[in-house]
Amino acid sequence: MAALSGDQSCVAELRATLDRRRRTVVRMLREIPGIACPEPQGAFYVYPSVTALLGRSIAGRTAATSAELAELLLELAQVAVVPGEAFGTPGYLRLSYALGDDDLVEGVRRMQQLLGSAG
Repeated sequence: MAALSGDQSCVAELRATLDRRRRTVVRMLREIPGIACPEPQGAFYVYPSVTALLGRSIAGRTAATSAELAELLLELAQVAVVPGEAFGTPGYLRLSYALGDDDLVEGVRRMQQLLGSAG
């Protein structure tokens, strides 16, 4: 009962925090050439298309699938993402933004550094 009838200010605070993180991650991902990132409307993760990056040289290596791209991101940028193949949608990556602001920005910044030179 207390969870439903008690102070709900923490819910509004969390919604505002997740909204800020959502806007940040979408903006930063859209700055990476080859990534198309739709803005999620109710989730705590983004699901950008990375098909334009597949088959291109990234730090001297080529990823043919989003699973291979996820492996490159983990190895070379120390960023963990889930490849779209796990959801039956190859060519996409899933990234959660339910983590601290600083960690989120640092992770996407690492992706920008690695993928910004793709091509």
